Amino acid sequence: MQRRLVFSLVNIGMAVAVLTVLFLFPRYAGYAVYAFFGWFLVSLSVVWFAGAPARAPTSAGPAAGAASAGPVAPVARPGVAPTPPARIDFCIYCAADLPAGTPRCRSCGHNVPNFA
Repeated sequence: MQRRLVFSLVNIGMAVAVLTVLFLFPRYAGYAVYAFFGWFLVSLSVVWFAGAPARAPTSAGPAAGAASAGPVAPVARPGVAPTPPARIDFCIYCAADLPAGTPRCRSCGHNVPNFA
């Protein structure tokens, strides 16, 4: 099994155990909650930080990093037509239908965001 799945199942089991302690043994509820939070932080650190692969240094040097600092254009593949950016055809503030190219909503007066 994957490590994330195992830790997720253990976290669910720990949550059930903490809820059980909260209802059956309220005297130890504080200890159970703090133990759960501690376990939760440990499991997150093990899953996300210990399993992260190390990045290999680039051999191109600083010139490659400076060249790729701007926005990245999509690479055209032969035989595949590029898809146009998605267009929002409604106002995100009042949900009024908008015709294409409308800069301002006629209903509420908000500017229409341009995500392209």
